[in-house]
Amino acid sequence: MQIHFLGTSSGCPSLSRNVAATAVEFEHTKTWLLVDCGEGTQHQIMKSPLAAYHLGVILITHLHGDHCYGLPGLLASISMAGRKEPVHLVAPKKVIEFVEATLELTEMETAFSLIFTAWETLDNQQVLEFSSCLVTIHPLQHRVPCVGFKIIEKGVPNKLRVDELNAAGIGSGPHYNQLQRGQDVIYNHQLLKSADFTYPSWQPRKVLICGDNEKPSLLASVCQDVDLLVHEATFTSADLLRVGEHTGHSDAKRVAQFAEQCKIPKLALIHFSSRYHGPGMLEPLVQEAQQYYHGQLILAEDGLTLSISKHLNLNFI
Repeated sequence: MQIHFLGTSSGCPSLSRNVAATAVEFEHTKTWLLVDCGEGTQHQIMKSPLAAYHLGVILITHLHGDHCYGLPGLLASISMAGRKEPVHLVAPKKVIEFVEATLELTEMETAFSLIFTAWETLDNQQVLEFSSCLVTIHPLQHRVPCVGFKIIEKGVPNKLRVDELNAAGIGSGPHYNQLQRGQDVIYNHQLLKSADFTYPSWQPRKVLICGDNEKPSLLASVCQDVDLLVHEATFTSADLLRVGEHTGHSDAKRVAQFAEQCKIPKLALIHFSSRYHGPGMLEPLVQEAQQYYHGQLILAEDGLTLSISKHLNLNFI
């Protein structure tokens, strides 16, 4: 499972950073997922190992333009690449209206079905299921309604409990393959449940990718088991104090303190103010975050790819 940071700037792009876009690539499928799509995201995709043709799910955290202005152009390019499979767009209702109006006014028809889901209409406990992953949605605090997305890997292959099968007198055969694929089967007039004779090869990997948020503590109940938290740190704490809390953004200190409190193993900071763009300019953010967080800290650059390793499910072996 890999996380591709396509845009790590807040507000507007600079020579070194584009605006918000983060991609998630999965283990056993070419289909990948995109969180946010600021202007110019399709150019960032072209510089990455990802193919726009295989983009199956787009999640938008909120309606501010640096998180969604890239949608119409990217959708047009996906269509021109020949994609026929549906594309899911989970976004605020107004972003969906923006996309629909743009497609209509520019007389663009996509070659694929575009499936819209307005996240305001969903129950807070609802789980969205896609071919490659499960997604849950979590409210944040910003100047406009905003959310984070918890993305949970699907399709982890099963391993057989061969010793238990042998102990039960169940010999090998085609039913082994069926059990391993998660199917319940009838063997000698007996129902064999896949869940009783298999275990996952590794624990499903989980990442939490957030939109703009001035209150990380809102995520306390959903981030205890994540492998990676991706969260904005637009300013240092001193600079945010000077700019003012009205921005609805976080600083490196408060995010680092939260991640340390929750024992999150990996923390990736993104969405940096343009005052920190350029060689060495992130150093104040690095120093501030390192004072309060002692896990693996990443201050993301455009083009960075971060791998999330497998954790073998030893409890089941």
